[in-house]
Amino acid sequence: MSLSLSAEQKNIKNIFLNEDQYVIPSYQRPYSWEYDQCFQLYNDLMEAFEENTDYFIGNIIIAKSTNNKGILQVVDGQQRIITLFLFLKVLSILYPEMKILKKMLEIESWEGDDSFSRIRSEIFESSDGNDLDKIFKYQNDDFEEKRKKVSDKQGWILERLCDNRIEANSLFFYGWLVDFQRSVGLDKSKEFIKFLLENVYLLPIELVGNSIDEANTKALVIFETINNRGMNLEDADIFKAKLYNKAKRKEEEDSFIRLWVDFKASCDALQLKVDDVFRYYSHIIRGTEGITTGEKNLREFFINKSYSPLSFKDYQDVLSDLFKITEILEYLNQEKIKTTDTAIWLQLIDAYTNQYPKYAIVNFLYVYGFKEDRKFIDFLKSIVRYIYYQGSTTTVKFEIYNIIKQTSSKTDIDSYKRSEIPIDYFLYLGRLKKGFALLAFYLENHINIPSYTIDRIITTKDKHLLSEDWENVDLNNVVESLGNFVVLDIPKRNLPFDKKSEYYIKSHIDNVRALLNNNNFTYHDFINRDNHLKNILLSFFSK
Repeated sequence: MSLSLSAEQKNIKNIFLNEDQYVIPSYQRPYSWEYDQCFQLYNDLMEAFEENTDYFIGNIIIAKSTNNKGILQVVDGQQRIITLFLFLKVLSILYPEMKILKKMLEIESWEGDDSFSRIRSEIFESSDGNDLDKIFKYQNDDFEEKRKKVSDKQGWILERLCDNRIEANSLFFYGWLVDFQRSVGLDKSKEFIKFLLENVYLLPIELVGNSIDEANTKALVIFETINNRGMNLEDADIFKAKLYNKAKRKEEEDSFIRLWVDFKASCDALQLKVDDVFRYYSHIIRGTEGITTGEKNLREFFINKSYSPLSFKDYQDVLSDLFKITEILEYLNQEKIKTTDTAIWLQLIDAYTNQYPKYAIVNFLYVYGFKEDRKFIDFLKSIVRYIYYQGSTTTVKFEIYNIIKQTSSKTDIDSYKRSEIPIDYFLYLGRLKKGFALLAFYLENHINIPSYTIDRIITTKDKHLLSEDWENVDLNNVVESLGNFVVLDIPKRNLPFDKKSEYYIKSHIDNVRALLNNNNFTYHDFINRDNHLKNILLSFFSK
């Protein structure tokens, strides 16, 4: 992909005094600069003016198509470009005799009998577009009237009384520049404007494509390269724009916006990013396509692959799929806090150290529907058996990919039972030790604890509180062993060993209540308990 990139430092006059219109694309996030950022910019500009030194504001990344070169989509830098627009708007009101300022803010129609704003926002998740148009039409009386309405007795702007962020920042600039004019006089004020237009610079980086989509793709590559701390734009912002454009072509923008807002609310309720839900979606698609190779970048997967639903599905169908995924995730959240067999296995998968097993579970429910039945429970048991035997490792993903593929074709998966597992296999449990403790507990007790905690029976600090047969034992080896972990139905408390017996009595679980037997927990008791739990695990994992 040839990038067709051009970059040339331009002053403010050359940025705004032309026939171009800057468009904030629909996938961008709303304008968000606040008082601090605006005051910093204002202060920096004034300091540069006083010191008579050029001032560089930063980059903006622009996408434009060869068939409409006058429309510049702002891929990066919308905060700067909008804030400068507001600054220039205030100056045009305070200095109406300087006609150049007004020309920088507007573009004349081809007929020359009308004009429209230099900046247009297409972001549908906010009212930025309308707010910019409103400020674009403001006259001096509008600023004065609004300023009186939102100011306290000392003349400070009260942001909470402003209609939006764009209006608030405009009023900040209005107040500061009025004060500046009063303090330095008209002549020096005009010197500042000349300095602003000629000695303050931006670096527009322009990417050109045959279509605006092609140009946007190129511009996002540059954005990602420059921003080495990671993309500010999430992948979901790009996917949202693709779906919005599908709706726009059908003149169903309002319908899409309602659906997207509801979908975003579902994600927020689940405490998930939209990107996270698209990640689940990608695994469902991979399963349908029979893909078991390594995952692609999420953006590449949904934008560039022919099997991406963004390529061939209608926006309602894609959102229907996404809603179904959020419903599955909500079902899983509710199910794991119930007192059911399903809840036991879901808790164990939650205790695992990465998300890959959950991708397989969501795909299973997507294919078969979400309900508690023997098929689902057997599937969960097989997943637990596989991932816990493998231990805490991301390499489980490769078999998970295969499991997802099998599920999508409605093929039963392996039970993952093993043969000839030595008991020493459970000697070093690593990061899964608490998960193994929970697994052993459920295999032994067959009861569900919706809200459990896991405690260590003894710690290295308890050495002086233990019976004589512990005297020559290295507690460092004991405290991380399976036999030292106990699953509780009561909150975990940081208690010394001699206080735990009376606390464990509060449990409703018989073997927890009887565990310490008035603080009598010998080394022999520990060894027996440790071996007992390991043998329970052996039975679960082996044929």
